[in-house]
Amino acid sequence: MKFFILLLFLFKSSTTLFAQEQFILDNKTAYCKLLLKNGMLVGECKNSFFKELEINLTNPKLDSINLFKQLPLFGKAKISYIPNSKEKVDYQLDVTYELTNRLGFAQVLMKTSDGWFTMDNLKIYNDSIVFEMENDPDPPVTESDLLIIRKTITLLKDENNWNRNDDRKCKDDVENKVYSLFCALNVASVEVVGSYDHRKAVLQMIRKTIVEIYPRKELEHRLRDFNNLPETKHTVLMDLLTRVEAQVIKELKK
Repeated sequence: MKFFILLLFLFKSSTTLFAQEQFILDNKTAYCKLLLKNGMLVGECKNSFFKELEINLTNPKLDSINLFKQLPLFGKAKISYIPNSKEKVDYQLDVTYELTNRLGFAQVLMKTSDGWFTMDNLKIYNDSIVFEMENDPDPPVTESDLLIIRKTITLLKDENNWNRNDDRKCKDDVENKVYSLFCALNVASVEVVGSYDHRKAVLQMIRKTIVEIYPRKELEHRLRDFNNLPETKHTVLMDLLTRVEAQVIKELKK
């Protein structure tokens, strides 16, 4: 695997972006270091689509007590390319930094419109912080994930209501009541929780199950490309959804 990743980085053509995408997926952990500068924490992450992160502090004194007491905090994230996409970009996202105990202990949660990420193995020094971050995270499962997957199954259970040619634009799907996998998940999410979260637990479970079904396929957008593959028959689609439904039920029982 290490040799394969090294070869990917040697390409200097249009395939470089795909190599970068594969690197992110195969090496899920990003390594981040932010330095204290002018009352802010500013820095970058290696092996990440986040090019730069910044946190606006209300108290520049750095230690675990002071940092956690200041939460929630706000900042910016510069993005080098869209997560799980070949598309290179250069834009900023607003970030909210909150406290979470989802794993049974206090962590800093980064909430962006491109997903929610926890600062893992956080170390706090008097002039910097360092932490790890999962690029393809596994968020905690909630009851809403079960409702979303069941609504998606309802939308797609009749093959006549399945759009085999996803373009990731859902207006026409909604108008025609013929949905791609991506648009069915989008519609179900909005109906259940009021918005579409690109990195919600059930969507991450679907993406990872897609890779299990097609481990040798080069998928630029996992939801779209799975939907559009000639090999993806309606039975394969429903098998994916029922497998994920079972996974969600199992997680909720833990």
